[in-house]
Amino acid sequence: MKNNRSSFSSFEGGQRRRGTRLPIIPIAIAVLVIALLAFFWSRGGEKPQQRVEKVIGQEKLGR
Repeated sequence: MKNNRSSFSSFEGGQRRRGTRLPIIPIAIAVLVIALLAFFWSRGGEKPQQRVEKVIGQEKLGR
């Protein structure tokens, strides 16, 4: 019996899955991770020192 090539199999239906959608998700995740790293790197680093005033009790001042 011959196979009828004009009939569509389940893989060749009218609504085929496109393979272009799958790479978008890992690329978007990679871009998001890189953007977060750049954001935190720009905010981080050494901070300028600030003066801290301590309250010294009268007992220590009197000595």
